[in-house]
Amino acid sequence: MTNRKEKTTKLKAEKPQRRKREKSKTFDKLDVSRSLQLTLFDLEQNEDSYSQSIELYDFIPKYVWGKVERVNGKFLDSLKREFECRGRKYNLTLMPARIEVGEEFKEFYPSKREELVEDALRKLMTERQSLMLDGEVGIAFTLYQLQKELKEKGHSYSYDELKDAIRVLNNTDLILKDDSGQVETAFSPVESYGFAGDGTETKTFVRFSPLVTHTIKSGSYRLINYDKVMSYRSVIARQLHKRMSHHFIQASLTESYEILLTTIIRDFGLTPQKRLQQNLVEVENAIEEMKQMNVVLNCKTEKIFDTKPRTKLTDAKFKFQPHFDFIADVKRANARAKRVRGQLE
Repeated sequence: MTNRKEKTTKLKAEKPQRRKREKSKTFDKLDVSRSLQLTLFDLEQNEDSYSQSIELYDFIPKYVWGKVERVNGKFLDSLKREFECRGRKYNLTLMPARIEVGEEFKEFYPSKREELVEDALRKLMTERQSLMLDGEVGIAFTLYQLQKELKEKGHSYSYDELKDAIRVLNNTDLILKDDSGQVETAFSPVESYGFAGDGTETKTFVRFSPLVTHTIKSGSYRLINYDKVMSYRSVIARQLHKRMSHHFIQASLTESYEILLTTIIRDFGLTPQKRLQQNLVEVENAIEEMKQMNVVLNCKTEKIFDTKPRTKLTDAKFKFQPHFDFIADVKRANARAKRVRGQLE
């Protein structure tokens, strides 16, 4: 039987190489434009509580949750992860960001803060602030706008913390390969950035990954209930809601959504605990939060045990019945996706 648990290992034998980066530019040196595809990405009337979920990119396990151990308080290892998206297998190499903190350099993995900052920036993009910057999707904004957006959703960060989050997203290197070896791409969540007032820079901006650009151009994104996603305390609840919003497009009272515990651990970048029961409890707590948010109506958990000994938990299958409110969100997203496809054809 194939072991479906997430494989996160330290790379010791062969250290991955950092990708070559383009020379940074100030905003006034960038080619700035706005296309039909970006207009379609904007939210429509009565969609203020929504944002857009991006195919593949949002399902890459590029964040590291929980406490991180450093070597001599400074260095972090690169990580290797495996995950699947729509039945296709991928391998990810994640190299931590090295940024200047005070008078020294420290390494960081992108974590909860970076995830929330990315989601908030994307929300601002849907409010007619997105731009094409030298051929990649980006946004010009102010730190006040970003701080205000996050604070309204219960996440307070200082300007310096927001800047550090963007630096981490820019300096994190990701190498993505599909299982066949036919696809390989190296990128950072933020390709380049600028902060108004730093040197000669006049605007605060970020340019996103080419994966984000490709998805927006192709229309492979879906409406998601942003207010609910940003309100979760649980990382697992946020990730599960995103996954269901994008993949469970047939949601109804007669259709259920099924997923394995080991799939959640692997694809969400969670740490496998010594006892799988601990991971099970974490997921069940997240599901309870989703029930409180009117996303899940009911969920049946089927525990899977090893045959010898029968008492060893090896996996669990979750079978979700969606809440009426989530079904309404999916129907809205389906109608929106149909309109976008029609305008891009």
